[in-house]
Amino acid sequence: MKNKIFNITTAEIEGIKSKVEQDSTGFLAEIDGKYISTLEEYLSCVSELFRFPMLSDDYKLSWDGYLDWIRDLDWLGKDSYTLIIHDYKSFLANDLELKKMIMDDFEEIILPWWQEDVEKFCVGGKAKPFNVYLVD
Repeated sequence: MKNKIFNITTAEIEGIKSKVEQDSTGFLAEIDGKYISTLEEYLSCVSELFRFPMLSDDYKLSWDGYLDWIRDLDWLGKDSYTLIIHDYKSFLANDLELKKMIMDDFEEIILPWWQEDVEKFCVGGKAKPFNVYLVD
């Protein structure tokens, strides 16, 4: 298993999405990139999609909190995770540094965590597929 970030076309994503939706053990989250232009919008969207447990109504998700929650996901009870970012060209188009930071963190922190680090650093942790599809 190799967790990866894939750049694909709109035509290609339909087959992948259909396959994930047919697998009841997998979790699918989709972001429409044209609606994400700030860090706050990204964090809010991801926390809703992945159903991050919020400590209170006034809890404000930080970057470190996001990295902690996205490497937990036990509450979802799934065996694999798929994130699709549609219209990736528009996603954070006015903040390319943030866009790069998010993708770097997926590549260097989040995907490796789910690929193997979870088994090294989490008691009872189980490696799981987590793939990201960037669609244009």
